[in-house]
Amino acid sequence: MANNEKLGAKKTENAQETESFGTRFINFFVKYQNVIYGIIIAILVIIAAIIALNKFYFTPKNHKASAAMLAPINYYMAGDSASLNLALEGDDENDGFLTIISDYKMTKTANTAKYFAGLTYLKLNDKEEALNYLQQFKKKEDVHWYACQALIGDLYDEQGDENKAISYYKKAVKNDDPYFTPINLFKLGQMYERSENWKEAANAYQRIETEYYDQYQNMGVAKFAENVKSKLK
Repeated sequence: MANNEKLGAKKTENAQETESFGTRFINFFVKYQNVIYGIIIAILVIIAAIIALNKFYFTPKNHKASAAMLAPINYYMAGDSASLNLALEGDDENDGFLTIISDYKMTKTANTAKYFAGLTYLKLNDKEEALNYLQQFKKKEDVHWYACQALIGDLYDEQGDENKAISYYKKAVKNDDPYFTPINLFKLGQMYERSENWKEAANAYQRIETEYYDQYQNMGVAKFAENVKSKLK
């Protein structure tokens, strides 16, 4: 009997707590409903503004920037020093990569222009500026991103910074390109060998063998893989 009374009292107490919470919530909403509605409206206005900005500003601007890229890419493809400088700086009628970067900020095309500016500086043997622009290049689902990471890895390798080189090669091999990925895996394996990290080197070579066997044979990776395996014994 006593247990039943305790159980009934507990249920009553829980119901009161639930009712009390519900009452408090309703009272809070009634008291601050204008503020709450104001916040909701503000959020909706921000979302609408972002959509409008993208539709009426960034999309048209990106199309314009894309058209402007044609001339500097043609100069870049020419490859001689004069043309490469025109690719960067532009001519009397056309913008170069650097102008596109500054005039079309926050567009995907400006981001791509950073990559091409880095490549252009690399061709001009200005490796400091090349590294600067390549590092500014953001992924944004761009097809060039993985190649860019490998180039940055190459530049850090030349500087003797093994840790940074490995870091960028690891990003580069997250792609599944049948030609470039095995090459970058091989570079990664070589970097691990230099630091005597035989296990990771073996893993890099093993991935080439497993996923890119034709390249494994063509690149002669087997002898490097065997050498690394002998170090693990």
